[in-house]
Amino acid sequence: MSPCVDQTEAEIEAYYRTVLLGMNAVVRNTQGHGLVYHVAEVDGTNPARGRVYVKGHGAFYMKHGKNCFHPTGQISLVVPTEEVLQWAKKHPRGEMRYTIFR
Repeated sequence: MSPCVDQTEAEIEAYYRTVLLGMNAVVRNTQGHGLVYHVAEVDGTNPARGRVYVKGHGAFYMKHGKNCFHPTGQISLVVPTEEVLQWAKKHPRGEMRYTIFR
């Protein structure tokens, strides 16, 4: 199981609606049956449009963490909990066959 498996859209929205510039953002990539977390920093926000901008990764919706330009894709934001950050540090290149669903 991935360390973000129990995160809800409400938790993701609560974090990214109050995030400040320079704070951590975690971009989850699940392409190719793999799981990779990229720890980056928040580069900007636009609360009126409901967007958060992540350095090197583009724009995401605050409401659910989906990518603004590929909302049905396999790249999204998750809350940078201690468990997620530790997993990202331990597996910098990611791992295969981790599920993001219960």
